Amino acid sequence: MSIYPHLFAPLHIRNFYIKNRIESAPISHSGGVPFYTREAQEMYSTFAKGGVGIVTLGEAGVHSQTGHAHPTMPHLDDTTVLPGLIQTVDAIHKWGALASIELTHSGNRAKGSLLTEGGFVMGPCAMETNLYGDPVVEMDEDMMNMVADAFAEAAYLAKFAGCDMINIHGGHGWIISQFLSDLDNHRTDQYGGCIENKARFPLMIVDRIREKCGNDLIIEFRLSAEEGIPGGITIDETVEFAKLLDGKVDIIHVSAATFHETATASRMFPTVFYPRGCNVENAAKIKAVTKKSYVSVVGGLNDPDHMESILADGKTDMVVVGRQMMADPNWPNKAKKGKADEIIKCIRCETCISAGFIPHVPFSSGVLRCSVNPSWGREYENTRKEDKPEQLKKVLVAGGGPSGMEAAITAARRGHNVILCEKSDHLAANLDYAKQISFKQDIVAFLKSMEVNVRRTPNLEVRLNTEVTEELIQIEGPDVLIAACGAEPILPPIPGLDQPIVHHITDLYKKNVKAGQKVVIIGGGLAGCEEGLSLAWEGKDVSIVEMKPELAKDAPYIHWKHLLSKLSESVTSYCSAKVQAIEAEGVRIVDAGGNERKLEADTVFIATGMRATSERYDTWHDLVEDIIFVGDCRRSSKILDAMRTGYCAGMTI
Repeated sequence: MSIYPHLFAPLHIRNFYIKNRIESAPISHSGGVPFYTREAQEMYSTFAKGGVGIVTLGEAGVHSQTGHAHPTMPHLDDTTVLPGLIQTVDAIHKWGALASIELTHSGNRAKGSLLTEGGFVMGPCAMETNLYGDPVVEMDEDMMNMVADAFAEAAYLAKFAGCDMINIHGGHGWIISQFLSDLDNHRTDQYGGCIENKARFPLMIVDRIREKCGNDLIIEFRLSAEEGIPGGITIDETVEFAKLLDGKVDIIHVSAATFHETATASRMFPTVFYPRGCNVENAAKIKAVTKKSYVSVVGGLNDPDHMESILADGKTDMVVVGRQMMADPNWPNKAKKGKADEIIKCIRCETCISAGFIPHVPFSSGVLRCSVNPSWGREYENTRKEDKPEQLKKVLVAGGGPSGMEAAITAARRGHNVILCEKSDHLAANLDYAKQISFKQDIVAFLKSMEVNVRRTPNLEVRLNTEVTEELIQIEGPDVLIAACGAEPILPPIPGLDQPIVHHITDLYKKNVKAGQKVVIIGGGLAGCEEGLSLAWEGKDVSIVEMKPELAKDAPYIHWKHLLSKLSESVTSYCSAKVQAIEAEGVRIVDAGGNERKLEADTVFIATGMRATSERYDTWHDLVEDIIFVGDCRRSSKILDAMRTGYCAGMTI
């Protein structure tokens, strides 16, 4: 019997068999062209191979002349996408999963420069300009019929390509939710006002798809149960809308938030400041009023135990998983085999989503990367047949942080004999700060799963309380030495740095320093801001001093926006400020306006960055034929870089 009987229970919808209750959320593939490339085929195939029941391809436009918002989004009114789409669907079907695709139209968020000849931007109501500076035309019924037909034609093409189902994107501030939301819909005709009127155009689209595609296609409708800002869609309205959808669609997919207000992206792609499963209760309210349609829910889900409980409690019929699919595409198979503790957990850093969050970031990278999965974004490379190493080697890894663990695991799995040494009494000691911060428990879970994988990897010996020294290198005689020794603090030349109230930010966990009531943090990068917020939530009076114009600009955009909002509620910040001196009772600064201030403090923390330590180990080059520096030892950075450099070291030996 399965450990997760509800999660892995099959489901029959129409004439389709779904092998479990897990659906991958719509995720767009890497690439710089609006087609289903080889990389796309490999990415979606990886999801299917990992054991999900449904794989959903990311957003696909339905009408290039009026609904284009992203340069690399495929559009299904262009039949040249068919060959790649067919091959992608075939790759999904190979592993027994159903193939779905999300259909969307940007409405008043379309970008005029991307539209085809004769194109124009339209929405529920006229706008002088949208966020791209384009005028918006109010849709009349002819335009509504044109768009409804476009959705139907796109669904028909998807079905022709072999898709078993389609996902109508009716949330997040795209055209359908623009009609449903008072933020965009101010009409006084039969398409505005009450929910029955606002639902008229969305239901037109659903009906048109069913008429065009027949009964042998599963229709899923994705909606924002609540938009989370004044004037936006509320859960009460959505419950009423769900009653209208019930039976017309097969699955109601519950999400939240709207691009109408960028700040709500922190709920759309839930940050660490939201509980996991933050949409579950809304899904339960919708399920309570639906009699014919199934209900699925998305929102920061990454733990099969949690998912099982959601399903067992009858709050939803299916779970939809997004970022966790990138963190560990094989997590369903691991869970089914009773190896859930080996699942590499998503840490909700927002790196993957933020990389393409235009127009709020300078560029859309076109490449998906995951902080905890260093192979993500390398789908084509990783599916090629790798030759075994010409010679199996003895590898010594110095340092048991993320980069050291990843290097050790990767090298050992390729057959090398690996010794992983950590000078403290446990792995990843330099990330112990996460244990003390309430919103960093995702990192704690990730590190726990990494340690489990280290312990269970053959050919890998772990030695704790063991510092790698010249003597140890000479005794072991490794063929390859991987230095993952971490970074050291940068201490700025500030008068008074030797005051007894001054500590480095890492002393909070390395030396168990207890902060006083009045805290000043010098350095407003990500580390300083997150530790400052945590201290403020403990009731401390926290001030952060930063020389740059903004706080935490090194954070991924979506996390950054939400972090700033939390800081504004709890912390006093001084940006574009200069520290003059630290004194016995506080810190003297010059603020952005050129005014001198004395910030009272009984504790001062320095958080002005870290530097790589590779130069410290120059003598090691004479002791071993091949040495590779990884992680912060190579360049002080984030978990993303630590994992990727460790992975590359292990792969190239």
